[in-house]
Amino acid sequence: MYLKSIGSMVLKFVFVLFGIILLTGLIGLFNEGVNLSLKQYLTNLKDISSSLLHSNAMTITNEANNSYPMFPSFWEPYFYSVSIFISAFLLSVFVGILLAYLTHLLPTGWSKFIIRATNLLESTPDIFILIVIQYNVIFFLKETGVLLFPIVGSQEKVYLIPILTLSILPTIMLFRITYLLVNDEYGKPYVDLIKSRGMSKHFIFFIHILRNITFSLLNHSKSIILFLLSSLIVFERLFNIYGITHFILSFSQMDVICFSLIMFYLPVFVLLILIRVIIDKKTGQRVVI
Repeated sequence: MYLKSIGSMVLKFVFVLFGIILLTGLIGLFNEGVNLSLKQYLTNLKDISSSLLHSNAMTITNEANNSYPMFPSFWEPYFYSVSIFISAFLLSVFVGILLAYLTHLLPTGWSKFIIRATNLLESTPDIFILIVIQYNVIFFLKETGVLLFPIVGSQEKVYLIPILTLSILPTIMLFRITYLLVNDEYGKPYVDLIKSRGMSKHFIFFIHILRNITFSLLNHSKSIILFLLSSLIVFERLFNIYGITHFILSFSQMDVICFSLIMFYLPVFVLLILIRVIIDKKTGQRVVI
């Protein structure tokens, strides 16, 4: 059964890979003006496929028309973006669940107030949140002469601000989803039965409630991942972070774009597989990836 599932997921990955190649070949028709030619499109697909098969020999061309090997310069922006992306996702999951747990322990009035507050925060663009954070760091620097952490857009690699900023809205989304699922679970008869046996609130939440909502909760993770991905692309471009987006826009060759997209999808795909395995082991239920 596991071999069949793994085979199915690998096949889906291959389909996505072909989809990226087909899309990149289409983009190549607009690199130098508009050339909507089927012959050119097929030539693009052939060139891209040939480059991917010999990826170790891929080159990038700068604005001065100078070409040089793509590796190892590709790996620095690639791992920078991937580390920010995965860290923001994991932070969102951890903090979202923790906040839902803490909010559930509060009186009903306070819980309703927090839910209303998160409604407002969820509608706030993450770019606005970043600007507020940056402004406060600069203001604190002017007042005290202490730089809390590097400013986004500087030459130095920045991790803390991008991770925190990217994780804010996904954290709120996961918090709201978790809180609603937990409330629904607490209304079921088995919870009253567990309470009657003298189990603590902590035990009930982390051992029973959390396990039972795992399927529904992690099933929403796909939309969270897609949201994070789109936010990261905009984030890197607007604030001049030298990540994978900056690399693609700096060297917008078809094979470079295709290889970059495939490599960035790879950790996302692995993350989705891990989510599927976790759900399967914990609940016996299967998520369609």
